Amino acid sequence: MKTTTDGNISSLKFEEAIVELENIIHRLESGDSSLTLEETVDLYKRGILLSQHCKEKLEKAQQEIKILTKNEDGDLEEITFIEE
Repeated sequence: MKTTTDGNISSLKFEEAIVELENIIHRLESGDSSLTLEETVDLYKRGILLSQHCKEKLEKAQQEIKILTKNEDGDLEEITFIEE
């Protein structure tokens, strides 16, 4: 979903995207009367895109996490992290 509000979101680090998302949430929740309807909608859309970006980053990180565990023989082995 590419829109004019996506503005290089894919190049943002997770932490950068979270900070921007938090700023958008704060601005929308503050009831800023200087925002026009169009600006509010654009901020909302960008927030959704940032949220999706963060979710994708987290899912990728989870896939990369490996856990060391002992198998039945007492040897250490790596298993992929699976969220329960």
